[in-house]
Amino acid sequence: MFFTKNFVLKAATVLAATVLAACSSNTNAVKKTTESSVDPAQFGAKYKGRSYSTSLFSSANVDNYSGVVNQGDFLTQLSNVRAYSTGISSTYYDNYNKISQWVLAGADVNQLANYGIRPQVMSGEDGYQNVLLTGYYSPVIHARYSAQGKYQHPIYAMPSQKRFTRSQIYAGALEGKGLELAYSDSMLDNFLLGVQGSGYVDFGNGNLNYFAYAGQNGYKYQAVGRLLVEDGEIPKEKMSIQAIRDWAERNPSRLQSLLERNPSYVFFKNDPAGKVKGSAGVPLVPLASVASDRSIVPSGSVLLVEIPQIDNEGNWTGEHRLHLMVALDVGGAVKGNHFDLYQGIGDKAGHISGLLKHYGRVWVLR
Repeated sequence: MFFTKNFVLKAATVLAATVLAACSSNTNAVKKTTESSVDPAQFGAKYKGRSYSTSLFSSANVDNYSGVVNQGDFLTQLSNVRAYSTGISSTYYDNYNKISQWVLAGADVNQLANYGIRPQVMSGEDGYQNVLLTGYYSPVIHARYSAQGKYQHPIYAMPSQKRFTRSQIYAGALEGKGLELAYSDSMLDNFLLGVQGSGYVDFGNGNLNYFAYAGQNGYKYQAVGRLLVEDGEIPKEKMSIQAIRDWAERNPSRLQSLLERNPSYVFFKNDPAGKVKGSAGVPLVPLASVASDRSIVPSGSVLLVEIPQIDNEGNWTGEHRLHLMVALDVGGAVKGNHFDLYQGIGDKAGHISGLLKHYGRVWVLR
């Protein structure tokens, strides 16, 4: 993901996978999209009992009484903020203190006002408080230090001359320059590492090395998910990272030509002791940190997020769970009423990230 400057790349791919629809002014009626006939209610959107609002934020009580499920992780995330960002800690000093006291007392949403906390609910994409929630993660790439056997796909450090397209790099433009950090067993995994912007590499010795974002070749990013939808290869409502993987397995001879249609290419640097950090420079705790549009929700803001629960196929189970989260990252495709939730490290986190394109409410706690 774009931990620091590069999350812009990841979010563009996830957002290319996202549908979703406008709602009618009738709270009991939902207008389906004309392109894909997808009902947002299938993705966690709700309308019954809610009134339409054009205000970005509205003062409101939190009427989800299921309880906050990640109190410990949230306090760990706040501890990371205090340790790594004096600026954010100073700006939100009073807010963090009163929210921490509320959490330590049990995080009862009925008690927010007693701690001087004022929740403001976001209007959502549709005016009915349905905020788009997607996911990102830190992948683990299996690799070796030199090309051998199935490990033939190089991951490159930043070159002095970086203005090569992806297709030129695939054709060998950087070979023989000593820039190879690792050789993986998957061209697609390398591509997705670039989309996420950083991740971990397993060299087979039981240890994970962190590969951090080092730079980009300067070419405009093209979301391959959007290209596959436009080509009629995958229906828009079915688009996800897993759908891209499935397409690649069915079409191995076409994968490289698809990826080359995105000329953008990301370079890395090896940081063996590195931690996954967001653009704010703070280590991220899974499901306690989000990427936001900083013009609307600045870094350091505390959010109470209704996360829709999904099954292994991406189907909404009908349940939302409350998580406390801190806005600590950004993304080029994360605009307005859209948040990208950090899911963690590895395949399980990646699987959920690739499927999450659902709706829930978000309260900013001030």
